[in-house]
Amino acid sequence: MGTRTFSAQYGDDIPANRTVDNDAPAGLRLELIDVVFNLVETDATQYPAQITAGQLYRVLKHSMGQALAPDNPMNGFRNGAARQIRDLPWQRVYDLVCRWWREFPPELQGEYVRVVNGVLAAYRIAWELRDDAALHRVLALPAQAQVDAAFGELEDPRYHAALASFRQATAAYDDRPQRGRDACKNIFDALESVSKEVFGMPTATFGNVLVEARRRQSIANETTSVLQKLYDMANSHFRHGMTTAFILKPAEVDFVFLSSTAGILLLTRL
Repeated sequence: MGTRTFSAQYGDDIPANRTVDNDAPAGLRLELIDVVFNLVETDATQYPAQITAGQLYRVLKHSMGQALAPDNPMNGFRNGAARQIRDLPWQRVYDLVCRWWREFPPELQGEYVRVVNGVLAAYRIAWELRDDAALHRVLALPAQAQVDAAFGELEDPRYHAALASFRQATAAYDDRPQRGRDACKNIFDALESVSKEVFGMPTATFGNVLVEARRRQSIANETTSVLQKLYDMANSHFRHGMTTAFILKPAEVDFVFLSSTAGILLLTRL
């Protein structure tokens, strides 16, 4: 079910270059109305009385603060929703996507995620909806696997502090719009916390840990040099000792986020 069952065959929906992170285009808004209301209308006989078009409209009106929207819109709830979503601030469109998920019965939540993500991908939106009812920034599958693996490693109780920083980093990374400095700072804080735990140096800096790593020859000199460069970048651009305003581009934020995640996996697996 969706709006692009034919065009997808010709590559129009390939989720590449997901760079739109400051807009909710007009076409996307209308396609969201179509796929979401169609999901309700198609499954009304299979899941009677669990969710209706009127319910979706009222959630839009109330949760989006549309006080002047009519209770019974002209030409039906679908058309009324299309009129109301047209004028929402772009950030609120994505809030609505997450809010609507909670209205669907468990039997339909997976399908809701699927059809919504089809539309987001078609418009190159930087996020995708997941089954936690939240939007997450889209990563290439190997990169996403790395992030998931880091979460798994940090579940060890001794990495409690690192896990808290890691969660803050991913929240900033996924935010709309992205909070690049917070993402970089927190992911590096997580890396530093892990390094101090692994090397038994609770009061050290990351630089001190790298000196000890060289002394012990725990990792290759080239790896230590890469981590040193990352540390220098952190101090210059987004940590307490930063020497300039935050100017890193989104692709550089990706680099810091994924490099620090790789460093966490490296150290926890020593």
